[in-house]
Amino acid sequence: MLRETMGKLCSKGFDKGTSHRKAPPPVWCPLRCTLDELYNGVEKTIKFPGGRMKLLPDPGVIAPNADPETLVVEIPAGAKNGLKIVYPRRVILDDRKVPRDVIVDVIEEPHAEFHRQGNDLWAIRKIPLMEYVTNEALTIETLDKRLLTVPKIEPGCVIEIPNEGMPCWHGIGETGSIFVSFEVIYPKNLSLTREEKDELKKLLAKEENNV
Repeated sequence: MLRETMGKLCSKGFDKGTSHRKAPPPVWCPLRCTLDELYNGVEKTIKFPGGRMKLLPDPGVIAPNADPETLVVEIPAGAKNGLKIVYPRRVILDDRKVPRDVIVDVIEEPHAEFHRQGNDLWAIRKIPLMEYVTNEALTIETLDKRLLTVPKIEPGCVIEIPNEGMPCWHGIGETGSIFVSFEVIYPKNLSLTREEKDELKKLLAKEENNV
């Protein structure tokens, strides 16, 4: 697959060069990514409209069949919200001859279950009452669609699952952990048979004895 050469990764700022002439302001491109995409890494594209904004070819890549109006961006696994990827001198604006840098600004979208803190992932899993009392262990799905089994803990308590959080994209540091707690959802209308109610009472009594 033909790909653009990845721009320089940086946490802030960009190289303005050594010329005394003031560099033109860069073109900022916000790029929204899901937490799943940041966990696994992803290739995304930015389409430039042409006309007044012309994308220049990457001088380091020979790609005769590449779309001249599309910038291919490689997002590494573990990338963080606010990551800046700089593509130096890649855009000409309003037919001016001085090329501008393109700065891709990674924006992390909220996730339905996980909340990210650094490389750690935090989750509160809501679980129906009957599922909670009838299972000795509980499960949680990771961002790469694996099911992890964890011992049942009291509602509101937190359990750590080491090395299952976000990977470390820059190669320094450790993979994060998943921290999960469980919230038991009680049914508004508990319509059970007499036998089911008796069984539920036995299970609740067992849980109290184990505390």
